[in-house]
Amino acid sequence: MDIFSFNLATNPPLCSCNTKIFPLDKPDAKLFDETAKAVAEELANPQLIKEIGQGKNKQWKVIEDKNKKANAPTQIRKFYDEVCLWAEKTQSVEIFERNLPFIKMMNAKAAYARGRELVDDKFVAWFSSCLGQITTANSEGLIRLHNFRTLFEAFVGFYKLARPK
Repeated sequence: MDIFSFNLATNPPLCSCNTKIFPLDKPDAKLFDETAKAVAEELANPQLIKEIGQGKNKQWKVIEDKNKKANAPTQIRKFYDEVCLWAEKTQSVEIFERNLPFIKMMNAKAAYARGRELVDDKFVAWFSSCLGQITTANSEGLIRLHNFRTLFEAFVGFYKLARPK
């Protein structure tokens, strides 16, 4: 299952996530099981896009985080807790409409955490691709938010096994 791909030819370089694997509008039987496990296993080995060299020798490379500072279980848990918080606060379309800007703001928090190398590029790509599926403040968007929370819950369970403390 090819979940992540890196494109170092863009400026800045990008890590992208295959969003077809995460259908939050209509989850298939594999989403909360096989897919969540595959993502957990992939994110258990953090990779960061880093700038190497200067001047003409400057280039981008995907570097494995040997110290595994990125994607620490406690950091991942903070994001999961916030997704749960918004899902709990958002039980109706009316409330969802008011909360959607703050839910989308979690992308900025993921970017900030990436800037501090607390999460890797793959986590940011996965997280933002899931949040990116929540586009409108209607019942469909609300279902996607709650399915994202359930996917994240399954992911956290598998992640604990893939990357214990």
